[in-house]
Order: sequence, then structure tokens, then C-alpha cells
Amino acid sequence: MISQTANITQPGENRTGITQHPDLVAEMIEGTIEFGPTSHGGVEALAENRARVAQDSDPVATMPPARDVPVERLPILDKLGARLAFERSGVRLYQALIGKLDVYGSFRGGPSRADLEQIRDDEQRHLLLAQTLIVRLGGDPTVVTPCANLQATVGHGIIQVLVDPRTTLIECLDAIMVAELADHESWELLARAIAPLGDKQAEAQIREAERTEAEHLTKVRSWLAAASALVMKQKD
Repeated sequence: MISQTANITQPGENRTGITQHPDLVAEMIEGTIEFGPTSHGGVEALAENRARVAQDSDPVATMPPARDVPVERLPILDKLGARLAFERSGVRLYQALIGKLDVYGSFRGGPSRADLEQIRDDEQRHLLLAQTLIVRLGGDPTVVTPCANLQATVGHGIIQVLVDPRTTLIECLDAIMVAELADHESWELLARAIAPLGDKQAEAQIREAERTEAEHLTKVRSWLAAASALVMKQKD
């Protein structure tokens, strides 16, 4: 079995630090003095340019024409579109995490395959819930909403960690924690946003999804605590 902590705590070929090579640091500093900057300007100029480009840019995304959907529902449909996209990614993330467990095995206090399969299936149910609510409110679940577009960009780095063949189960649990924190908070915000519509059934379903995500968060935290204990034990 491949070691869970081999890539985390053991000395290797990492040469990114500079304190072990003071002579090379001195040469690097001399180089900046000799050749100087390749362009004029600074932080202020960069900020001004970003502001100028932002003013001239289109939005990241827009909602489709309202047509038969009341305009006041569009913010809810936007957030539901984000949950639909995020939960779809969540299914794939946990499937990738199951693959890591199959390679590395678990550890004392870590997740079992059944644990990860349960959370994956919960994400699938939340995906279907978001899809159902979008249709109920008159939306189109195939639309990539502005919030969905942004969350896809944010989540791209997490996906890269999970599918990287070099990462261990423990390292991937660190990445999953980021996803679970965002997921839980997003369902909580969605529950608040939908309350004014007066759809008690939808609000109750969203609150139930929020509670389930809170359970996921608790489990991932406990697995990471156990992983930290494992790493510290191996240092003794």
C-alpha cells in the first residue's frame, strides 16, 4: 500500500526555498539591479488598468430572457443554477475521492468507501433537488447562470487536485473541505433567499439539504483531524 504521508512530510527534491543558497540569492538581487524593470509603472497603474478594463467589459454571464418567469424569481433561479452545477461537480469530486481511497486505502479515523459513496449519493440527490426546483419556478435547468459560471471557475482548482495522479487521499480531503464549506454556506444562503417567495415546501427541502451538507462538513473535519494525528505520529 502506498504511504498516505509520503508526499506530505518526507524530505524530497523541493528546491523552492532560498535560505539554503545565500550566494544565489545575492546573484539574483544583483541581476535585478543590473537589468532593472522591463516596464514602467507599479501597483497603482495596474489597478487603474484593471478598473478601466472592468468598465469596458461585459458581465461574466446573464440570465436568459424572463418571458413567463417573473423578474423577481431570477435571483433565485440564478442561485439554484449554481447549486445544480456545484452538486454535479460534487458527485464527480467524491467519485474521484473514492478512486483515491481505492489506491491508498483509508487510515485510522478516516473515511470508509461506504462513507464516501453515501456523500456522493447525497450530492446526486441535491443535484436532482436543484433541478426540480428550477423547473417548478419556471426556469430551465440547462441554463448556465451567472453564479453557476463563477462557481465553476472557483471549483476548477479543487477538481485539479482531485484528479492529479500525484495527490494522496489525505491531500484530496484538504481540497474537499474547501468544497464542503462553500456548499454548506451556499445552501444556507439559498434558504434565506427563497423564504420571501412563501414556498414552504421548497424552503423545507433546501433546509434539509443544508443540514445534510452540515453533516458532510462534520465528517470531513473529523477525517482531517485523524489525518493530522497520523502525520504527527509518524514524526515521532
